[in-house]
Amino acid sequence: MRRLAFAAAICSLLSLAAFAQTPTPPATRPTGGGAAPAAAGGTGADAKIAIINTAAFRTGIGELKIKLDGLNSEFEPRQKELQALQDRVNNLKNQIQTQGATVQPNVRNQWAEEAAEKEKELKRKGEDYQSLAQKRLEEVSGPIYDKIGKFLEGYSQQRGITMVLEGGAAQQAGLLVFAAQATDITQDFMNEYNKVNPAAAGAAAPAAAPKKP
Repeated sequence: MRRLAFAAAICSLLSLAAFAQTPTPPATRPTGGGAAPAAAGGTGADAKIAIINTAAFRTGIGELKIKLDGLNSEFEPRQKELQALQDRVNNLKNQIQTQGATVQPNVRNQWAEEAAEKEKELKRKGEDYQSLAQKRLEEVSGPIYDKIGKFLEGYSQQRGITMVLEGGAAQQAGLLVFAAQATDITQDFMNEYNKVNPAAAGAAAPAAAPKKP
């Protein structure tokens, strides 16, 4: 078996739910040690090859859901700030387009200058936000995906599964044409993982230390 590697997927720059999407770990990397044992139970897969949908982990794995919900709260003020800037730019451009011909040139120029300044500010703050969001997402979710990868090894070994395909990635690559329902271990795997790794109530992601100006 090979262990899942963490690869975050950041949503659009101005999304008000930047962490609502699941960070999908499509790649793999070798495991450094033994697999963590999985709890007995569940039906598992009927074949040597199984299918798993990692996108379901966002809400189906309690530990991950709590951490990502915490990041949503952590970044909400920045998301709102970016949205407010975008709204201001849009309003100014609309104002220039609909009222520009009815005001003095100096007024229209003032609107245009402000719109240009706000766009530059939006771009700069957006890039900073994206960089920080990527860093925090990796810090918070990476260790959990490591645990998930190790647990998947033990889970698969107990059930005689010799290969696990990520369903979404396999379909997109054209490698998965048909799979019987019995080969999908997603729900059973999440159930077993949550039994052994119950999510602690209130264990939200710790906020990063604020940057010094």
